[in-house]
Amino acid sequence: RPISLMISTHGGAASDMFSILDVMDMIKKRTCDIETHGIGKVMSAGVPILAAGTPGKRKVGKNCRIMLHNVLAGTGGTIFSMENELEEIKWVQERYIECLAFYTKLTKSRIKKLLKTQKDVYISAEEAIKMGIADEII
Repeated sequence: RPISLMISTHGGAASDMFSILDVMDMIKKRTCDIETHGIGKVMSAGVPILAAGTPGKRKVGKNCRIMLHNVLAGTGGTIFSMENELEEIKWVQERYIECLAFYTKLTKSRIKKLLKTQKDVYISAEEAIKMGIADEII
């Protein structure tokens, strides 16, 4: 039987998101389908998780708001520590974009263009279907 995953989140840490995506991919490959259900709000790190469900089984509530934005981070310390952290932040941003492109109909260049606005990008349930983040409105 498929696993059903309800998602309503403001987002969270990128490392946690990447861990969840890896587990979802392992389960889909070895065990069963994963149905994802976006309800209420699905923001930031929650968006790739919603999109990572089994294609055809990714659902979103008609009133759900989906939000994408650039990776948020902060650092302090020596210039060398900050340079090191900046490189890691760039890697996380690029990997976030790659994950979205892999699980959706969006290209990396389209995602980068959306994020280039430097503000939160809110998406309706209908837009999420067109972008391939979800397959069906519930």
